[in-house]
Amino acid sequence: MNTFYAGTKFEIENCTRKGMQRFHLKYLLLHHGKFYILLDGIMLGDWRTISWDMIRDIILGDDEILSAKMFAIQTRLFFLKSAKPIKLLLTDGDVIYLYVNWNFGTGLSANYKVYEKIKKNIK
Repeated sequence: MNTFYAGTKFEIENCTRKGMQRFHLKYLLLHHGKFYILLDGIMLGDWRTISWDMIRDIILGDDEILSAKMFAIQTRLFFLKSAKPIKLLLTDGDVIYLYVNWNFGTGLSANYKVYEKIKKNIK
Protein backbone atom coordinates (compact mmCIF):
# COMPACT_ATOMS: atom_id res chain seq x y z
CA MET A 1 0.00 0.00 0.00
CA ASN A 2 1.31 3.44 -0.96
CA THR A 3 0.71 6.35 1.39
CA PHE A 4 1.19 10.05 0.74
CA TYR A 5 1.63 13.41 2.40
CA ALA A 6 0.71 16.43 0.29
CA GLY A 7 -0.02 20.10 0.58
CA THR A 8 -0.47 23.12 -1.60
CA LYS A 9 2.05 25.92 -1.82
CA PHE A 10 -0.51 28.22 -0.19
CA GLU A 11 -1.02 25.82 2.76
CA ILE A 12 2.71 25.44 3.34
CA GLU A 13 3.37 29.18 3.19
CA ASN A 14 0.57 29.77 5.71
CA CYS A 15 1.46 26.92 8.07
CA THR A 16 1.60 28.13 11.66
CA ARG A 17 3.43 25.02 12.91
CA LYS A 18 6.67 25.57 10.97
CA GLY A 19 8.89 24.30 13.80
CA MET A 20 6.93 21.05 14.08
CA GLN A 21 7.91 19.71 10.63
CA ARG A 22 11.23 18.56 12.10
CA PHE A 23 9.24 16.00 14.06
CA HIS A 24 6.98 14.76 11.29
CA LEU A 25 6.07 15.75 7.74
CA LYS A 26 2.34 15.69 8.56
CA TYR A 27 2.69 19.01 10.40
CA LEU A 28 3.63 20.77 7.17
CA LEU A 29 1.78 18.73 4.51
CA LEU A 30 -1.77 18.58 5.80
CA HIS A 31 -3.25 15.94 3.49
CA HIS A 32 -2.40 12.27 3.82
CA GLY A 33 -3.82 8.87 2.99
CA LYS A 34 -3.57 6.26 0.28
CA PHE A 35 -1.85 7.10 -3.00
CA TYR A 36 -2.78 5.49 -6.31
CA ILE A 37 -1.52 5.84 -9.86
CA LEU A 38 -4.54 5.33 -12.12
CA LEU A 39 -4.83 4.95 -15.88
CA ASP A 40 -6.03 8.54 -16.20
CA GLY A 41 -4.14 10.24 -13.35
CA ILE A 42 -3.26 10.05 -9.67
CA MET A 43 -5.51 9.76 -6.66
CA LEU A 44 -4.53 11.39 -3.40
CA GLY A 45 -6.83 9.56 -1.01
CA ASP A 46 -10.09 11.35 -0.31
CA TRP A 47 -8.46 14.75 -0.87
CA ARG A 48 -7.96 14.99 -4.65
CA THR A 49 -7.83 13.12 -7.92
CA ILE A 50 -5.65 14.73 -10.57
CA SER A 51 -5.93 13.69 -14.21
CA TRP A 52 -2.79 13.60 -16.37
CA ASP A 53 -3.97 16.56 -18.44
CA MET A 54 -4.25 18.70 -15.28
CA ILE A 55 -0.49 18.37 -14.66
CA ARG A 56 1.40 21.10 -16.51
CA ASP A 57 4.81 20.04 -15.15
CA ILE A 58 6.45 17.91 -12.47
CA ILE A 59 9.70 18.68 -10.65
CA LEU A 60 11.70 16.52 -8.25
CA GLY A 61 13.82 18.71 -6.03
CA ASP A 62 14.13 21.20 -3.24
CA ASP A 63 13.02 24.81 -3.55
CA GLU A 64 12.42 27.79 -1.27
CA ILE A 65 9.00 26.45 -0.16
CA LEU A 66 9.87 22.82 0.66
CA SER A 67 13.22 21.12 1.03
CA ALA A 68 14.36 17.70 2.24
CA LYS A 69 16.67 19.59 4.61
CA MET A 70 13.61 20.71 6.56
CA PHE A 71 12.91 17.28 8.04
CA ALA A 72 15.40 14.66 6.80
CA ILE A 73 16.98 13.01 9.81
CA GLN A 74 20.46 12.32 8.45
CA THR A 75 22.45 15.04 6.67
CA ARG A 76 24.07 12.54 4.31
CA LEU A 77 20.63 11.88 2.81
CA PHE A 78 20.09 15.42 1.54
CA PHE A 79 21.53 14.69 -1.88
CA LEU A 80 19.48 11.55 -2.54
CA LYS A 81 16.66 11.85 -5.04
CA SER A 82 14.34 9.81 -2.83
CA ALA A 83 14.54 12.44 -0.09
CA LYS A 84 13.47 15.27 -2.44
CA PRO A 85 9.86 16.48 -2.67
CA ILE A 86 7.74 16.15 -5.80
CA LYS A 87 6.29 19.43 -7.01
CA LEU A 88 3.22 19.23 -9.26
CA LEU A 89 2.43 22.36 -11.26
CA LEU A 90 -1.23 22.19 -12.26
CA THR A 91 -2.95 23.84 -15.19
CA ASP A 92 -5.26 25.75 -12.82
CA GLY A 93 -2.21 27.47 -11.26
CA ASP A 94 -2.21 25.37 -8.11
CA VAL A 95 1.10 23.90 -6.88
CA ILE A 96 1.10 20.67 -4.88
CA TYR A 97 4.05 19.26 -2.96
CA LEU A 98 4.02 15.50 -2.50
CA TYR A 99 5.83 12.71 -0.66
CA VAL A 100 4.93 9.05 -1.26
CA ASN A 101 5.88 6.34 1.25
CA TRP A 102 7.93 8.79 3.32
CA ASN A 103 9.90 7.12 6.13
CA PHE A 104 10.04 9.07 9.38
CA GLY A 105 13.23 7.33 10.49
CA THR A 106 15.32 8.07 7.42
CA GLY A 107 13.62 10.91 5.56
CA LEU A 108 13.58 8.76 2.41
CA SER A 109 10.54 8.12 0.22
CA ALA A 110 9.42 6.50 -3.02
CA ASN A 111 9.40 9.93 -4.67
CA TYR A 112 11.99 9.20 -7.34
CA LYS A 113 10.07 6.13 -8.60
CA VAL A 114 6.74 7.98 -8.45
CA TYR A 115 8.24 11.00 -10.21
CA GLU A 116 9.44 8.77 -13.07
CA LYS A 117 6.00 7.13 -13.44
CA ILE A 118 4.13 10.43 -13.45
CA LYS A 119 6.61 12.05 -15.85
CA LYS A 120 5.96 9.26 -18.39
CA ASN A 121 2.23 9.98 -18.33
CA ILE A 122 2.13 13.74 -18.68
CA LYS A 123 2.39 15.52 -22.01
